[in-house]
Amino acid sequence: MNVLLGQSGALLGSKSGSPLYVNLGNVCSGSNPIWSGTKTWGDVYPCNLNAGSIVSAGVLFSLTAVVVGAVLHMLLLRWPKGDETQAWGARMNKLSTLIKRGGAALFSSMAMYTMGLAIFVFLLILVIFSSRAASDATDGIRVAAGYIIAVVLCLGIVLISVNNAGEAFTRAARSAMQMGGVSGSLRTAYSSGSVSGMLTIGFVLFFMCVYYLFMSLGRSRDAYSQYGNKCNLAGVFCGQTLGWRETTGFVYGVTTVTIMVRGMAGIFAKAAEVGSELIFKLEPDQAADPSRNPASIADQTGAVSVDAAAMLMDLIETVLFIVFAAEVLAQGHAPRMALPIWCMSATVVSGLAAYGFVRCSNAQVATVGERYRNMMWGLRIALYVCAIVNIFVFAIATGILYRGYPSRFGGEKEGWYFFSCLLLGDIASLFVWEANSYFTATATSPTRSVAAAGITGAATMFIQGTGVGLISLLPTGLVLMLLIISCGAIAGQYGIAMGALGFVSVAWFVVAVACLAPVTYNADESCNQSETAGVRETTVSLFLCGESCASESRAWSSAAAVLAGFSILAAFKQEAGLGALMMGGTESDSASEGIMFACAVAGALTPLFVAGINVLAIGKGPALLRRFKMATMEIFSKRLANPLRKYRFWDAEMKAAVAACGELMDIAGEIVQRYKERNTEEQIRQDTGIMAHILRTPYPSDKARNADVVTMLLAGHDTTGFSVAWILVELARNPNILRKLRAELDAVNPKMLPWTLEMLKNTPYQDSVIKETFRLWPASALGPTLRSPDRDIDIGGGKVLPKGCIIACVPKPALRMGIADPDSFIPERWSDPGNPDLEALEQMSHMPFGAGKRVCIGQNLANAEIRMVIFLHPTHSPHMKLHILYQTRSTKRTRII
Repeated sequence: MNVLLGQSGALLGSKSGSPLYVNLGNVCSGSNPIWSGTKTWGDVYPCNLNAGSIVSAGVLFSLTAVVVGAVLHMLLLRWPKGDETQAWGARMNKLSTLIKRGGAALFSSMAMYTMGLAIFVFLLILVIFSSRAASDATDGIRVAAGYIIAVVLCLGIVLISVNNAGEAFTRAARSAMQMGGVSGSLRTAYSSGSVSGMLTIGFVLFFMCVYYLFMSLGRSRDAYSQYGNKCNLAGVFCGQTLGWRETTGFVYGVTTVTIMVRGMAGIFAKAAEVGSELIFKLEPDQAADPSRNPASIADQTGAVSVDAAAMLMDLIETVLFIVFAAEVLAQGHAPRMALPIWCMSATVVSGLAAYGFVRCSNAQVATVGERYRNMMWGLRIALYVCAIVNIFVFAIATGILYRGYPSRFGGEKEGWYFFSCLLLGDIASLFVWEANSYFTATATSPTRSVAAAGITGAATMFIQGTGVGLISLLPTGLVLMLLIISCGAIAGQYGIAMGALGFVSVAWFVVAVACLAPVTYNADESCNQSETAGVRETTVSLFLCGESCASESRAWSSAAAVLAGFSILAAFKQEAGLGALMMGGTESDSASEGIMFACAVAGALTPLFVAGINVLAIGKGPALLRRFKMATMEIFSKRLANPLRKYRFWDAEMKAAVAACGELMDIAGEIVQRYKERNTEEQIRQDTGIMAHILRTPYPSDKARNADVVTMLLAGHDTTGFSVAWILVELARNPNILRKLRAELDAVNPKMLPWTLEMLKNTPYQDSVIKETFRLWPASALGPTLRSPDRDIDIGGGKVLPKGCIIACVPKPALRMGIADPDSFIPERWSDPGNPDLEALEQMSHMPFGAGKRVCIGQNLANAEIRMVIFLHPTHSPHMKLHILYQTRSTKRTRII
């Protein structure tokens, strides 16, 4: 490697493309004039930083993390589990044991398939690197050994994290009940995540450092580097450079386990969740007790495997990639090689500080929302403490490594350039976390907009959620672009890697909160039958906190993965000698490296952002109709109480309602205008459609015409769709009625000829089904007509309806009066002449379309549409069945499949 060769040449700006690049081949060369006199180059700092010095801090602090994680785990096991003297506690402990057994079974399957793949890859690496050795004949076994060691280590990490999450949730639930309420349950859950973070990140960093140290041994001064140049320096310098090449196998082993665990655990978790939901819907009695429901146990095991194992491996892989890329980009520069390991491992101090600051108000507030916000604020304080401590860690590490650095070669300035990149990455990490917190918190407008969209159904909620998710990428993308450009301008490609390292320096905190989700989910599930006051409120708020943290940590992890990807790409670009090719064949300034990567982020972000805007625009249609329906009810009810039009000027809800009506009227005007633009006057005269009829009809104003268009949009479709939906629900609930209806339709059209309206008029039982639906589920809440008496009416009980008042008939209770079994769906009550209910129903109490001069002009169309839908729907097919799913876990909503 030319930076280690002691060859003559320019001190700055050699093949690296960065003006901060220092050719240590000159700095540490015995022929360099700065070493003339009594000093020799091998005795002067930083040239005397050997491989052991480079990883010394990494070994020390990673071992500290492992020890702290082990101590926290022992303390966690000493906390009490569920009370065995109570049925609730015994069920919770049993559930914990079953989840751990399920996790062990899932781990054995993942380990079997992963090891099978690992053995194949191990042999492949051994053959390839042995046959094409770049340094010596031991290349193959060095790289392959690192690979298999990493695979075994990461599988052990997966087992530890799954078992730890299974142990923790019972203690979190017990804390919610007896040991500190809100604050105690949060600290217990966070402790389990800290255990996983300390043990796993500590183990990985420790083994990587130790393995690198071993790989640096046995590299003599006659060894050949991957550049084909002889090392003319001491063997230790050859070792510290070539050792990272063999460590590639270790990094690849971590990646293999991450891919396998993410794929297998994700598929298992989703399949288990679907199975659990089906059991809950089809057999709710079995799902009541999670400890006796295998589907629920599998669901909770899947949650543990995805959030506590797969997510953890994702974060570890990202951290390892960034550290490894920074080592490669250091180009043999000893302080640059030491700085990433020292900084990343020393941030365990910030992880411990964050653990000490995780606490929240323990006041037994009334609402779940306030408890949730208390928990989130406690975690936010811990995050900021972690980030602030990281700044001191970076400053100390940089000061130690760059003290006394020869001023002729940049002096201490180079170290503080890198410190600036670390600081920017640390700040960017906070910005990304806060941006994602805004889009996932329960009290913010993006989340509330998604919840509000659910009023009009699952489709609009999905559309709104997708749009909000796509839009949420914008602030994160902008922060990443600024970070990459800034660090590239300060210190080139190595600076970008250091910015990424600063970004992931809060990984100790992120790993801990990422592991909150399975613990809080299982704690809430196990307490769903608890009758202790306040426990359910605490566990539900803890569950919401865990879900929010899971969403934020996933988004943060994705941003960190982007930075890791660019760091690895820069390292590959340097190692493959593609600098001139990728940068246009010229020597560019350091800022252009960051600009190139930032443009890549912008290119990936632009289509997603545009798609988010379009998706949100699509979702505004149903939302506007919902606003109009609510607006009409607001206007109608308040005009009924106070007909003064000035009421709109001081009532906020009335003002919003009037504004919504105005928006819909504008849309109706656009519909009319577009129709006129697409058709000539002759086409409009000959057209028999509703829109042409409206345009041919003289109106006193365009506003009146637009009002009729709105009427056609709402009254012509919404009410009919409402009635059709309830017909299908009642047919699904009453299979005997469904069979009888099919028999009638088959008798009317035995040869299955194309249906006509004349055929459908000869279906009396179908008429009865429709009328009974109108009676039981009227489409209008206030009825189709209003009345104003011309005299005072005594209605009994000392109550009098005064002359001139407005009377609204509420059909739902009215149509249940005077008949037998009023809440049951019985179509026969309309077709049996001897049924006493028929007389009561026909005495002007059943008027689904109104009566008199104000009768609905679309009743014939509505009846025809309903009849055709009933026939065209699978209700008529003998090979199709209607099944009803009564409720979901979160909402009591009827569904038909």
